[in-house]
Amino acid sequence: MIIEGVVRRILQPQEFASGFRKCEVHIEVKNGEYSDVMPVEFLKDMADEAGTLTIGQQVRMRCNVRGREWDGGEKGWRAFMSLAVWKYEILDPKSIRETVIEDSKKNPPQVDDMPWDVQG
Repeated sequence: MIIEGVVRRILQPQEFASGFRKCEVHIEVKNGEYSDVMPVEFLKDMADEAGTLTIGQQVRMRCNVRGREWDGGEKGWRAFMSLAVWKYEILDPKSIRETVIEDSKKNPPQVDDMPWDVQG
């Protein structure tokens, strides 16, 4: 499955007693006039890769859809799904800092915008 969207949130990596590691990242995907937020998981050695992402980056994630079930005893069986990232690419490699600098050059402050006298 391919998911394309914007990084909205990067959660803290988790490490379990077994040594298994994962890091969840939330991707905002445009769906018509609304947006969906998809949690994707970076597993094992890829958990460190999640830390290289930046909030606001445009990304394309290639994921495996995984499912599992859990016996909740008296509460019954439950089924869970997850999206495990196996490859990703950054579609807009500019950082937030670069974007802000670029936007400020397009709309420079006017002399009247300054709280002090610059002319004199």
